[in-house]
Amino acid sequence: MRYSFSLVRCAGLFLGIGALTILPSLTVQAASAQSGTQASAHTQVAAVPPKKDDHWTVRTRSSPRGAKRYFIEFRARAAASYGHMYVLYGRVNARHEMLETRIAGLHPAGDAADCYNCSLFNWTIGHVIPVPSETGASDGDLEEKYVTARYRVWLDAAKYKMIDAYIRKRQADSPTWNALWNNCLDFGRDIAEHLGLKVPGFVWLEPKDFVTELRKMNGVEKEQLPLKDASNGLRSTTIRAVAKHTPKRESQTDVSHKQTVASGLAR
Repeated sequence: MRYSFSLVRCAGLFLGIGALTILPSLTVQAASAQSGTQASAHTQVAAVPPKKDDHWTVRTRSSPRGAKRYFIEFRARAAASYGHMYVLYGRVNARHEMLETRIAGLHPAGDAADCYNCSLFNWTIGHVIPVPSETGASDGDLEEKYVTARYRVWLDAAKYKMIDAYIRKRQADSPTWNALWNNCLDFGRDIAEHLGLKVPGFVWLEPKDFVTELRKMNGVEKEQLPLKDASNGLRSTTIRAVAKHTPKRESQTDVSHKQTVASGLAR
């Protein structure tokens, strides 16, 4: 019994000495491992140096990278009656100058290069019954001085392609024109809704009021300035849908006739 107790004491002594010998070694190894991990982490961070002057980089909307190079403008312009609404859309350069544009709008058919104001008949009876229409540029659409309101939306390439296809389809459908039930506002309203924009609920507004309300409903309070042409001219030389003749001043008889019809509708 006494022998066994001494043996246990000796064994315990040897175990204690061994533990004291191994513990410092394990501590050094752990510290080395931690130190190595930190060094590795520092090495990984150092392997990806920060971009020089990245903190001062500012990417504006007109930057060539990621810029939206397409737009659509909902426009209202003055006329002898209550005005006209149409859309102008196209492509711009890095300075947001128009490179190529296209016009679409619904209006009575009849005008031609050799027959000025021949649409007056269709315009008149179109306040009663549907009449043949045209869906391209009308007389005065290319004149910036006649624009009374505008709302411009910037588009990416995919959305521009989508809305261009939709507008071309609407034009190919050859809709009739009627002053009350299928007019230029209905045509523009369909395009705006297809883009997912908020549109005025009241349909019988003058074009200027409609476009102004459209702009405000979609979060743009201030009036937007016109885009410049890349050619620095008054008109773009690459406009696809060109008016069929140079805008001329309407005769006093035609102006008086349209104003009479318009005032009668206002009543």
